[in-house]
Amino acid sequence: MSGKMTKGVQILRGDPKKAIIKLSIPMMIGMLVQTIYNLADGIWVSGLGSDALAAVGLFFPIFTGIIALAAGLGVGASSAIARRIGARNKKGVDNVAVHAIILSLLLGVAIPVVMLPTID
Repeated sequence: MSGKMTKGVQILRGDPKKAIIKLSIPMMIGMLVQTIYNLADGIWVSGLGSDALAAVGLFFPIFTGIIALAAGLGVGASSAIARRIGARNKKGVDNVAVHAIILSLLLGVAIPVVMLPTID
């Protein structure tokens, strides 16, 4: 590995306060966009009546939980794969990737199975 550090590594090795701020900005923008989406959704659905608006309001925290589960699985899998790549452990990378795909599929099946009975 050469002595040159990438910009991302320079941020991480610099001032921790600056690194936290720089790394948190994309997350804050993502959360803001999601909140604006839900606000626009609520405004749009409010024209359909109070029951529809209540349904959107009730589903917002559930939707946020689903997004959190998916993001957590993605970040965890990425971290585990990156560590194994750094250790040059191809078998471990393949193992983590397969398990991440299986967990994603299980999550993708479990959420609708749990939610479908409550659709009314």
